[in-house]
Amino acid sequence: MEKVLPQVLRMLAVLLLALGAGTTAHARVPVGTCVFPLEAGATSAERLIAQATPVACASDPHALGAGDFGVRLDFAPQRSNPADPLVLRHSSLWQKAEWIMLRYGDGTSARIEWDSRSAARYMTLGAMFEFPVPPRAAPLVGAYVEIRGSANWRGVLQGVSLVRRSEAAREQAWLIALYAAFGGLALALVIYNLALWSALRHRFQLHYCAMVGALAAYTFSSSGALLLAVPALDNNDRMRINYVVLVLAGLAAFRFIVDFFGAEVLSARLRRWINLMGGTTLAISLAFAAYAPVLGHLLDNAYFLSGAIWLGLLVPVMVQAWQARVRHFWLFVLAWSAPVAASLVRAAHGLGLVPYSFWLDNGNMIALSVESLLSTLLIVTRLRELSAERDKARVGERSAIRLANSDPLTGLLNRRAFLDLAIGRDQPHRLLLVDIDRFKAINDRVGHDIGDEVLCAVARLLQDLRPPESLAVRLGGEEFALLVPLARMQDCPPERILETVRQHAMPFGIRATVSLGFADGWVTTAEDWKRLYRLADSALYRAKADGRDRACRATDFATARAAASA
Repeated sequence: MEKVLPQVLRMLAVLLLALGAGTTAHARVPVGTCVFPLEAGATSAERLIAQATPVACASDPHALGAGDFGVRLDFAPQRSNPADPLVLRHSSLWQKAEWIMLRYGDGTSARIEWDSRSAARYMTLGAMFEFPVPPRAAPLVGAYVEIRGSANWRGVLQGVSLVRRSEAAREQAWLIALYAAFGGLALALVIYNLALWSALRHRFQLHYCAMVGALAAYTFSSSGALLLAVPALDNNDRMRINYVVLVLAGLAAFRFIVDFFGAEVLSARLRRWINLMGGTTLAISLAFAAYAPVLGHLLDNAYFLSGAIWLGLLVPVMVQAWQARVRHFWLFVLAWSAPVAASLVRAAHGLGLVPYSFWLDNGNMIALSVESLLSTLLIVTRLRELSAERDKARVGERSAIRLANSDPLTGLLNRRAFLDLAIGRDQPHRLLLVDIDRFKAINDRVGHDIGDEVLCAVARLLQDLRPPESLAVRLGGEEFALLVPLARMQDCPPERILETVRQHAMPFGIRATVSLGFADGWVTTAEDWKRLYRLADSALYRAKADGRDRACRATDFATARAAASA
């Protein structure tokens, strides 16, 4: 991770420098704006021109509220070269319709008109409107814009510029590349995290996918790409979508943060506040989408105010994460600082505290790209931690199960675990009971510690001798048992067990032998087991009575089967 992070940051730096070089290669024509309210009944661009000169420009257009407005554009005379004509541009705001009158030095004019339902004709990537300026022999000396149904929440006309078509095309090429890169990155992150989730099932991976998906949807809509993809969509409806989708992205982001850190890191009170502010902001966005522009100014301010308070809750989140000594805390801060800062600046603009900038909308994309790349590193490190914790827990669980099911001295199954695994098998088995000969004498002669070593040695031999699908158990004291499927008995004949123990070098040169009794039958039920055990135990008793160090068979298989079915 330490090697990847610098490479990611260098890549982003190169990308930003390239973008800056691509978008500032040519100077734009300075354009001044003079905004004034239209008189009642003024419906044509000609009347707008007539009003433009005598009417004073509003010092604070935002204070005029919603309504119809005229805007005089002031700039030095410009000739529109047919080979590279001029383009008039401005950003997208809430309005019903717009008329543009272009004036030339010879007294002629050109007119452009559109409304929110036909906005796709002039929309470009970056949510900018571009209007071609028809080339004329005379220079372009001025322009007037009539705006109908302006909400004027943050201004009447913003981001006005007059540029050459080649410059606009160059900027569009950079934006297309950036948006395509962001879209590819978002898709890759969603697929990658869904693939990881399908294997690891960590909930924060799903919330991260939802966040990236919502941010991609917001970028698709706020950039104007949605209007280009669906030309019949009303531009104002596109902005309604922006409000709702951005909140959904915020909800997913906070869920990701809470689950990523772990609910135990954040206090219950803080989590309630996060849910409350998230729900409030979502409710306001839905009200805005349903009723704007009615109460639009009020809902717009409430939306950005609640969103700013919601974002502000990240401060106590970071404080509590710091106090909990969350690992990789600073990498998290680095990853999320860019999108949080961009969101706070956007909220400040929504509240009228920060002036408009082209990067208010399009800078989010770069900030989110930074966050996505760094958050991927965060997720990878978090998954490594969780995997290590899970592996440790599994090892502990397996150890606990092994301890609960094993004889603490020999490591073989204990009687309870053996019966749990043995009873219920639906094929015939051979039960071999193995007893160390004269074990009490061994204990008396060399002590219990050496006797325990003999027990362990015999247990290891039985474990090595038993074939697959068989069970080895210490029943108690010096008595052991093997339960072997009859189909595998050729791999473990009784004579081999006797010979192996007889030839094995025991501690302190002790010579140990075993007696063995065996019987064949079923262990389908507890009664089957008891019957089979009684038969094998009788055979073991007879082997001891006949002189030890030998194997005795209780009965043949046919007799055992007949006894089991009786």
